[in-house]
Amino acid sequence: EALPMTANAKLDRDRLPAPDFGAAVGGREPVGERETAVCAAMAQVLALPGVGADDDFFALGGDSIVTVRLTGVLRADGWEVAPRDVFRHRTAAGLATGLRRQDGSAPADG
Repeated sequence: EALPMTANAKLDRDRLPAPDFGAAVGGREPVGERETAVCAAMAQVLALPGVGADDDFFALGGDSIVTVRLTGVLRADGWEVAPRDVFRHRTAAGLATGLRRQDGSAPADG
């Protein structure tokens, strides 16, 4: 299938189909409070119906700006997290392993 072009032989971005991230979404279900929180936050900032615990945040459309939004959502929910953590741990499961509550309390899943 050919890419849509303008009359000036340039890529016509307005006629490109929307990306389909649905095929990459919804892998393993999250386990525990931390994974559930991260999956929900990732789905929210990526505007996806759901994110599996082993789905790669960046493969689903995340970038540096969305990473900042993700950490903001998680912080607002009481989690201690920095953007660098998202770049180190690209999946919800990976990011969840290092998550701690801002108030120092232990998450329900240990």
